[in-house]
Amino acid sequence: MNTTDQSLKYKQKVTQSFSKATQRYHEQAEVQKKVAEGLIASVRPWKGTIPPGPILEVGCGTGFLSEKIIQEFPSREFTVTDASKEMLHFTQKRLNESDNLSFEVLDVDHLQNPEPKYALIVSNFTAQWFDDTAIGLEKLAGMLKPGGLLLTSFPGNHSFTEWYECCLELGLPFTANPLPDVEEVVVKLSLSPVQIDYYENDLYQEFNFSIDFFRHLKEVGADVSTTGKSLTAKQLKLLTDFWNNKVDNQIKVKWHVVYVAVKKDMI
Repeated sequence: MNTTDQSLKYKQKVTQSFSKATQRYHEQAEVQKKVAEGLIASVRPWKGTIPPGPILEVGCGTGFLSEKIIQEFPSREFTVTDASKEMLHFTQKRLNESDNLSFEVLDVDHLQNPEPKYALIVSNFTAQWFDDTAIGLEKLAGMLKPGGLLLTSFPGNHSFTEWYECCLELGLPFTANPLPDVEEVVVKLSLSPVQIDYYENDLYQEFNFSIDFFRHLKEVGADVSTTGKSLTAKQLKLLTDFWNNKVDNQIKVKWHVVYVAVKKDMI
């Protein structure tokens, strides 16, 4: 199987996993919801600099960010997209119908020569699923009109340190998906005619037991491995028992959250 076929197969698995988990995702994706609130707060200081024109959302999920963007920009044309038809349909049912609102299935990795027409592009906790985060964001920046703004958030590569440390102590493989390195992403994006700002924030998610964290990833559809690595049932039990015994109270899992603002230069 060549690299392109492997990528397509992996993306299909990711899309199918989130599609199956749509209702549970909406109920349980607490971190994604908090990050959406942080992203909308970061929009407000930029509002006076955003040129006239339509808005695009990439990876709407179940609409945590969608409804807030509509409230911030009620008179703008707004295109809501996701790679999952089920999640897109779920969001469509949640939002009030209007002439300014449209819905499309979109996979950023398949974008080719998109038109630079958007004044604002937003994307919450989606870029880590691109084949290459920096390339995907560069494509989105290319869809901005001059002076347009791309605001995105994603979990960075310092997430899940507790999980990693337990694996290191036990000599077990760390099977979390590789997450974007913010400095690498920013350097690559800086090669385009844009100005970039970013900040990082740690969020902690609590669970009664470590196995509940892994179950949570599965429940919200975020358990698809990008590397093909997995633990055996025996290794997983060893890991979860060790992790549980290592803490006094609840299990805390760190999400290293990265917010990036990309402002396209005026021509």
